Amino acid sequence: MLDAIHSQIQTIDGVVSSPYADVILQSAFQPIISLAHHRTVGYEALIRGSRPAGESVFPPDIFSLAKTELDTVYLDRLCRALHVSSFQGAGNESGWLFLNVNPDVVVHGIKYGTFFKELLTALNMPPERVVIEILESALLDERQLDAAVAFYRDLGCLIAIDDFGAGHSNFQRIWRLKPHIVKLDRSIICNAANDAIARRMLPSIVGTLHEAGSLVLVEGVETEQEAMIAMETSADLVQGYYFGRPASVLSAIDGASDVVSALFSQYRESMELARGRIKYPEHVVAIKQAVVCLNSVADTRSESLDCLKALLALPGAESCYVLDENGIQVGETYAIDHNGQQASNLFKPLERSQGAVWIRRPYWQRAMSQQGEIQCTRPYLSVATGRLCVTLSVAYQSPLGVRLLCFDLDCDVLESKLK
Repeated sequence: MLDAIHSQIQTIDGVVSSPYADVILQSAFQPIISLAHHRTVGYEALIRGSRPAGESVFPPDIFSLAKTELDTVYLDRLCRALHVSSFQGAGNESGWLFLNVNPDVVVHGIKYGTFFKELLTALNMPPERVVIEILESALLDERQLDAAVAFYRDLGCLIAIDDFGAGHSNFQRIWRLKPHIVKLDRSIICNAANDAIARRMLPSIVGTLHEAGSLVLVEGVETEQEAMIAMETSADLVQGYYFGRPASVLSAIDGASDVVSALFSQYRESMELARGRIKYPEHVVAIKQAVVCLNSVADTRSESLDCLKALLALPGAESCYVLDENGIQVGETYAIDHNGQQASNLFKPLERSQGAVWIRRPYWQRAMSQQGEIQCTRPYLSVATGRLCVTLSVAYQSPLGVRLLCFDLDCDVLESKLK
């Protein structure tokens, strides 16, 4: 099949193309940017079609011309051969080439003989510079999918899971296939731009994928806001109209450098603001005063509560509690009536906390590792109120040993105060 496909590819006046049915096929390349490196490190190859009269034909319509399984395999292979030929002709000697593989071809292509290894060899394309994008689909038989992925991996290619977060995405497939790169579907960045909960969760999703051993690429980034969200997630790579549109020629490696530099400047400014938001001067002063007070009184509820009144009067205050050096809560939680709802009845069985062990919580771990310094957690669900909260914490030396003062704050109240 390679010879038949290769005979269809032609180069006229530097333009590489191929006919299929009544359509002329050409490649377009969209840059993929490494944020840390401030440069283009790869290009996704996309098929473009047109009819003799100049009418554009979109990719789904192109593939609808393939009526049989064999036709689909042939067309998919023709597109990949066209992409590799065009890419090699462009003269890029270091970047990745991202190639989409039709899900049906991933599963059934092997029935029609080997192709891709011979293609790379014939065009002198190093396999380690090729990223094979596997689109998650319910059509994929897991055993056949595993075999297909193993085939491309054994060739030396990188494996990417495409459109993760949409359709039939699941972490089970990530853990099993161990892709080099996971591409987050555009719907994820859109949701994060319009929903505060989705935005807070996204860094954790990226972190989980990192811990699974994959690089993370955020695709479909079209606005400055979406680009900043991608920055906040610690994503490795980005792709989208904001950084570069698909084009028949490869964009310059440093073409997005100024855009990325501007994003980093904004990100540094936001980090400075975030540090100011975490440590309100009034909260810091009140916590320090509370620690001094707690060290000077008997360990009784009434006297301890007197020391915490200033904290509990601050904006966003929910509750205070004290832990020992083993993360065990000393005494009950000191809570206030917040908007007429002191606690959520949904979590009533968790209300009594004296003696609970919080050693696994970030607020205990961070405070114990940096005693005397005020720490702040990421938002999480408060079992006291049923709303999102953050915890400020500080470890200090008391007459009874190391103690940890924890101060829960309502996220919604904090956010409204910051606006």
